[in-house]
Amino acid sequence: MTDDTDAQTQTDTSGRSRDAAASPETVDRVAREYTEAGRPFARVTVVRREAPVSAHVGDRAVVTPDGELLGWIGGVACAQSVAIREAKAALETGEPRLVGIAPDPDTVDRPGLEAFPMRCHSQGTLELFVEPVTTPARLVVVGDSPIGRALVRLASELSFAVTAVVPSGTEVAGADEVATATDDVDALAEIVRGATWVVAASMGATDDVTVAAALASGVPYVGLVASRRRADELCERVADRTGRAADEVRAAVTSPAGLDIGAKTPEEVGVSVLAELVAVRRAGEVTDAGTLDAATTGEWSETGTATTDASADETATDSDGAGEPNGTVATERAVVTDPVCGMDVVVGEAAATATHDGETYHFCGVGCREAFVDDPARFLERVES
Repeated sequence: MTDDTDAQTQTDTSGRSRDAAASPETVDRVAREYTEAGRPFARVTVVRREAPVSAHVGDRAVVTPDGELLGWIGGVACAQSVAIREAKAALETGEPRLVGIAPDPDTVDRPGLEAFPMRCHSQGTLELFVEPVTTPARLVVVGDSPIGRALVRLASELSFAVTAVVPSGTEVAGADEVATATDDVDALAEIVRGATWVVAASMGATDDVTVAAALASGVPYVGLVASRRRADELCERVADRTGRAADEVRAAVTSPAGLDIGAKTPEEVGVSVLAELVAVRRAGEVTDAGTLDAATTGEWSETGTATTDASADETATDSDGAGEPNGTVATERAVVTDPVCGMDVVVGEAAATATHDGETYHFCGVGCREAFVDDPARFLERVES
């Protein structure tokens, strides 16, 4: 039987109920779809709970890299924001983690568990297992050229799942998968769909088809082994063929592909391309002969458009921190305090914000923001202390 404290916590502070959340079957289906598409996500499962919380052991959710939570791990926004933050961190490190959320973190703190305070009024205790689900970065190399073959062979030594797209009957050393080359854009788009990187290395034979197919499939990185002059001409042809603006096509294509290391031989060019891919993969941006930044290496989307968050680039306005979020000088992934519930909130990832006297405050949820807006003075004392 469910006790009264459980019954009254079946909705969160925004009124969202368990019935309104995605069902376990839907969560499992989405997880399968993400896995099949090669999209990373984190699976969050409730492994322990103490009333009053609305979650039960076995409740689960998936969290995307951009912080969307689908499923049910309890309705309280404070707990959900901790789960989302830790899921995103797990995706960055690739390591699973056990998370405890309790009114007094010391009561659940133990080796192997990261404990956080339960700041919301409903209290209760949750322990969550956060499991990052990722697939090896998939590299598709299109073209049976010396550079293409060298790139496939060298990439096989790294943690890439390599697909070589070559003429029928061709064997390629180091390839995990070999697909048949085609000049049909739609057919090639199906081959490259879900890839992390696509490199056109046919030396002009099918490069325009490769670029058009990669753009149609929303591949985040499209590299072209070509001179800048040939790349410009190719992008003009692809623009005419696809109805896109030439500038849009050129901006989406990295060419010459690879870091400028003075490469001459096919193997050296392959090393330069892989060096660029590793740099982008590990750091998110790299500057070379052509510039790669968040606009070309953003999170996967159905349209292939990268997404950026301008709010994450907040910088100090003066020496005493005036105008900074919650009274602190903002830095990359700066953590500030929700002035209402006291919870840690990552700048740029807050569920809600409000400005008071020229200063921006970040909140774990809309409920905390509304409480602050109604009576800022009541909560500013907490921030100052």
